[in-house]
Amino acid sequence: MLKRFHRRDQSAFTLIEIIVTIVLISISATAIMSVFTNTVRSSADPMIQQQAVSIAEAYMEEILLKPYDDPDGLPNIVESDRWFFDDVSDYHGLNDVGAVDQNGNPIPSLSDYTVAVTVTASTLNTVPALLVQVSVAHTVLDPIVLHGYRTDY
Repeated sequence: MLKRFHRRDQSAFTLIEIIVTIVLISISATAIMSVFTNTVRSSADPMIQQQAVSIAEAYMEEILLKPYDDPDGLPNIVESDRWFFDDVSDYHGLNDVGAVDQNGNPIPSLSDYTVAVTVTASTLNTVPALLVQVSVAHTVLDPIVLHGYRTDY
């Protein structure tokens, strides 16, 4: 006797089930790829931020190593070039477009950074001091600002 097969006994995917599965996998892959793309696009930001901090620290160190008072005793003479800066106050208003070394030479690989320095009179526990603010900006991040004090010790 011939056994008759019923469709219920057979198990297989229908064409509609396969199409729905492909569509769901495509949507999931697109979502994962967009997250991956955003992550890769912003992965340089920590490196740029660290470089901005390093630039700010280098400027701050250079400034704070200078004397509190003008050593030549002529406070009204403003040195026009960073090479001639001989005290902390000379750095007030310094604006470098692109990081520049102490000799005034631009550093080509750091040309996207902008450095601004302000020096203002202040006090620390009744001791006269100069507040130094170094701000380093880059197009892809908020400015990094370092604050430091130089006293007449």
